[in-house]
Formats: sequence, C-alpha cells, structure tokens
Amino acid sequence: MRKEDLLKPNNSAFTTNSEIKLSKIPQIDAPTLKTGTTTVGLTCKDAVILGTDKRATMSYFVASKTAEKLHMIQEHLWMTIAGGVADALYLVDILRAETNIYQLVHDGKPILVKSAAKLLSNILYQNKMFPFQVGLILGGVTEEEGTVVLDISAYGSILPEKYCAVGSGQNFSYGVLEARYKDNLTIEEGKEIVKKAVTSSIIRDMASGNGIDLVTIKKDGPAEREFVSI
Repeated sequence: MRKEDLLKPNNSAFTTNSEIKLSKIPQIDAPTLKTGTTTVGLTCKDAVILGTDKRATMSYFVASKTAEKLHMIQEHLWMTIAGGVADALYLVDILRAETNIYQLVHDGKPILVKSAAKLLSNILYQNKMFPFQVGLILGGVTEEEGTVVLDISAYGSILPEKYCAVGSGQNFSYGVLEARYKDNLTIEEGKEIVKKAVTSSIIRDMASGNGIDLVTIKKDGPAEREFVSI
C-alpha cells in the first residue's frame, strides 16, 4: 500500500468534527416574518400630502394597531416608512441627526429635500450587499425646490414623483392615484385623494389597516397632522 493511501481518509468510516457538529444541529422550519403597510405621497399646488395606515404585521399576526409610519425629519421635511420596522426607525434617526447637523452648520437654513434624499441614498447604497429592508417616501417643501415627493428604494435609488405609493398595499393605492390625480390640486383635494388611496388598500390588503395618519406640509406655515379613523 502506498503512503498516500494510508494518509487518505476512508469516507465510509471517516467523519470530521465539523460534520459531527452539523449533524447535531436541529433543523427548524421557522416561519418567515414579514411586514406589510400602505404609504402614499403626492404633490399639490402649494403643499405635499403624505399618508400611511397604522397596522404593523408579522406574517398573519397583527403586531400593532398604532404603528408610527409617518415621521418628521425637520419641520419642512417628513418621511414615511414601509418594510422592516427596526431598519426604518434606524434610518429615521440617522437622517434626523444628519439634517440637524447640516442646519446647525448653515445657521438654521432648511436643508433641501433632494439634499436630504442624497444623504439617505448614500447610506442605503453603502449597505447594498446587506440592504436595509425598507421602502421610503421623502416629502417636503422649500423655497428653492417647491413641493417635492421622492420614492427611495432599499438600494438607494431616488425617483422624483408627482405621486407614489409604497408597501404591500401599493397596487390598490395606485389605482386611485392614477384615476384621480391631476396637476395643481388644492390641499383639500389632495388630502381627499390620499385618504381614498390608503382606504382602498386597507379594504383589500390584510396587512394594512387601523386608520390613516395624514400630514400636510405647506409652503407657508407649519405642517398639519391629523388622524382619520377607518
């Protein structure tokens, strides 16, 4: 027998420590945890309207009926969140801190909506190999830009839109938005469209529900927030 044959392990009788350890690990068929939501944003003549539902889910379990999916970044800049709650809230905190620093450095001048979006996009893109599980709408109003709504994906893409919807109920909301949206909407008309769009998803999407959070971000005056019971 050759020396090489003596050193070669016999697969029928030879088992490595790693194989022994792996064989002892119990195989668990864990359910996949998912989140669902409906978020909508649109531009009006003098304002941006954002709306979200209030339900947070894990697969078929309703985890919360009072989830906060509408967040103020700055007084003129708001964001809706969809997807993984932990990832989304982390990004809200980071963007709020970065925009605070910007405005402190620039003597309180409001950051441009598109500049804030670029900050967020850079964070998302840098983590694209292990992406944040989120879908975001960033909306706001500045003197230089006017009314702005941006659809921001988990990989950091920025899509300027007149209206958009993100989340598990987005398909139902888009049906309303496509049919009813027009240029130069009044604030009241815009709010009514957002309400109908989110309501359409609440009726048909089991992961959306428990009322609607609305915010109206105006050119003149503070943002106005309200809750609509469904």
